[in-house]
Amino acid sequence: MPRGIVPSSLRQRRAARWWTGRSGRLLLERASQILPPWIERLHADTVLQLGQPVYWNPLETDRSWVLLNDGFVCAAEGYLQVYGRCDALPFADLRFDLVLVPFCLTRMPDTRRILEECWRVLRPEGHILIMDFNPSGSLGMLRRWHLWRRDRSWPWREPFLPLTQLRRLLEEIGFGLRQGRYFQYTVPGLGHGAQWLELVGDRWWPAGANAYILLAQKRENSPTLVGLLSMRQKKRRPKLATATANLQRFVGSNRD
Repeated sequence: MPRGIVPSSLRQRRAARWWTGRSGRLLLERASQILPPWIERLHADTVLQLGQPVYWNPLETDRSWVLLNDGFVCAAEGYLQVYGRCDALPFADLRFDLVLVPFCLTRMPDTRRILEECWRVLRPEGHILIMDFNPSGSLGMLRRWHLWRRDRSWPWREPFLPLTQLRRLLEEIGFGLRQGRYFQYTVPGLGHGAQWLELVGDRWWPAGANAYILLAQKRENSPTLVGLLSMRQKKRRPKLATATANLQRFVGSNRD
């Protein structure tokens, strides 16, 4: 085993198996339909994806796509893999245009630290795209049922992160919210025969979805910047001020 690689824990292996089961496959299928258009609109040249699951082969695109493998066992052929921890990213500041966080925050103990690390490695005007489980969906109820039964095979032990709490954390760290939505309403066990729930859920019960997706943009004029700047970066404040002005013009033009 190469130096620096942390062996997968039992819970991580259970999570990897869950993604290959019926509920995991249905959620990945719906996510794979929603996610590509969001990424295409951002025109990001350098992308960092934290952990698993993997959605498509990045070799089909001309982007520089890096996968941070934090010990998961899912195969990820075609990705440029780097081994490390999500709460201590092994990358320099201002490195990526987009950070993709797919269903990682639920299994991490320090959500704020991970989001701060994402802010650090993002370039000015960079984006973070987060997908995670919705506590009020059918998977949230299924989680509580598995815990009540003391089912050791269930991988998601920690409470799912509510969208309102995530939005508050992002704003406190220095992200501006851009767009978000709920998705995937199919009840586990019904399979493809209940796809009509996708149409009904979006219209009548959006908060009952199993997952959500949230897009936020890095703000340069935030308190987080002061705490994370190194001495070398402080000498580059004129450049950062220029980037801040460009960001303000960018947001203003989009609102128009």
